[in-house]
Amino acid sequence: MSEYLLIINPNSSKGKGRAKAERIRKLFQEMGKDVDIAYTEREGHAQSLALKGARKGYSAIIACGGDGAVNEVANGIMLSQKDVRMGIIPIGRGNDIAWNYGIRGGLSDSVSRIVSGRGKRVDVGLVKGGRYPCGRFFLNGNGYGFEPLVTFLAAELKHVNGIISYILAFIRIMLSPPKPYDVTIITEKETRRILTQQISVSIGVRMGSTFILAPNALVDDGYFDLMYTTHPFSRFSLFAAVLRFLRGTHLSDKKDFAGYRVKEVKIEGREAVLSSHVDGELVSYGDGKDFSVSILERGLFIFC
Repeated sequence: MSEYLLIINPNSSKGKGRAKAERIRKLFQEMGKDVDIAYTEREGHAQSLALKGARKGYSAIIACGGDGAVNEVANGIMLSQKDVRMGIIPIGRGNDIAWNYGIRGGLSDSVSRIVSGRGKRVDVGLVKGGRYPCGRFFLNGNGYGFEPLVTFLAAELKHVNGIISYILAFIRIMLSPPKPYDVTIITEKETRRILTQQISVSIGVRMGSTFILAPNALVDDGYFDLMYTTHPFSRFSLFAAVLRFLRGTHLSDKKDFAGYRVKEVKIEGREAVLSSHVDGELVSYGDGKDFSVSILERGLFIFC
């Protein structure tokens, strides 16, 4: 057994996953290391492979893929309760998690970073609600409303990738914007009932490949950056708000947006209509109601 376990979808990168895995193996060997490779076979398999790998004794488990693969591997490591380090080699659609941690180079750069051992402990979020009443961990963000709907639709566009898929999804969502959610937001700083079309509970700066929802976020400060729209927006106003999300300038408008750092968030809906995601992965799709979100300070070591 080698020191590292690489988890990859063989069908990723338009069917080039196995070829990339062998390329990654050669890069490790060129740097004097070896790596074991595990291929995923279905949704959720990366989580179970990471869980088994952590319990088996690998010192580092590497997610090769997009945000979904990274989220699954992180959940496997966290569920193992083992102090296993995590590596990320981004080859996915949005790669927001890798972007937030400064992992933006190619395969060689990613492998070199892992072999060097450079990295730090980062915060991990845990959301309970929707399809995960017992909880799901996340490394980047937990979103409700407009931004999750764009993320879900972008994932359904099988013939386009990257930022183009998010732009097309954004245009389609704007044709029929989401109705405001009637929710109560409870934090250690306030309890507030509002009608809102977007709530973001962020560890990282960027979500949805293009939205700078938490421009001041730090991945290791022990806090979420909470942001929400404070009233219902018209289609034109929502479009203008999204343009601000793209630039990360929305927090300067105290009338339309609220934002501050918190340790915990509870979101209580009047009806089970909320759509939500963590790291781009489905938590609820128009059927969520109550959610609680907590932070595990510096809960995971990531090579970054």
